[in-house]
Amino acid sequence: MDPNLLFSALVQLLLLWLAISLHEWAHAWVASLCGDPTARELGRVSLNPLRHLDPVGSLLFPTLLVLFGWPLYGWGRSTPVVEKNLRRPGRDDILVLAAGPAANLLVAMAATVAVVVMIQALGAEGREAAFQALFPPTGAAKARSFPVMFTLMRLAFINVGLVVFNLIPLPPLDGGQIVLHLLPPDWAARLAAVRPYGFMIGVLAAVGLVPLLTFIVGMVINFS
Repeated sequence: MDPNLLFSALVQLLLLWLAISLHEWAHAWVASLCGDPTARELGRVSLNPLRHLDPVGSLLFPTLLVLFGWPLYGWGRSTPVVEKNLRRPGRDDILVLAAGPAANLLVAMAATVAVVVMIQALGAEGREAAFQALFPPTGAAKARSFPVMFTLMRLAFINVGLVVFNLIPLPPLDGGQIVLHLLPPDWAARLAAVRPYGFMIGVLAAVGLVPLLTFIVGMVINFS
C-alpha cells in the first residue's frame, strides 16, 4: 500500500475516533448534568475512545469507506440514558440528544475557521491543498507537504458528516429521537414505527449526502 495513502487512512481514522468520542462524551456529560448518573457510572464521561467505539461503526465500516475512497463517517456505542432519572425528562432528554451533534458542530466550525485563516495566509497554494484534502486518495499525495491543512480539512469534514448523520430525523438517530419529543403523540407513534429500519436508512442517506457535503465544503474553500 502506498505509504501516503496509509498515512491518510490512519489520520482520518484517528480523527473519526476523536469525533465519535467527543460526540458520546457530550451525551454522557449533559445527561450527568441533568441528573442521570448512568453514563458517568459506566465511565462514559470520558474522551477515551475505548469507552465509546463500536467495532462495526468505528472500525469496519470506516475502513470500507477508506478502501473505496469515500470520506469517512461512522458511529460509536450508544450512550445509556435513563430518562426517568432526568430532572425534567422531556426537556432534558432533548438537551442530551442535541449535545452530541452540537459538540461535533463546534469542532467543525473551529476547524473551518482555521482552514479559512490558513488559506488567506498561504494564498493559491493553500487553497489547492485544501481542495486536495477533500478527496482522500488525491489529498494523501500532498499530506506530507501540508499536514496541518490536511488534518484540519478532514477534521472539519468528519465532524460535519457526524452532525448530518446524527440529525437525520429518523429514530433511533439523535435527530429522530428529538423529533419524537416534538411531534403530536399520534404522529410520533407513526414515526416510532420506523425505528427498526431508521438506523440503516440513515446510514444509506448519509452515504448519499457525501457528494453534497463535498460540494458545500468546496464552495467554502473557493470563496475563502
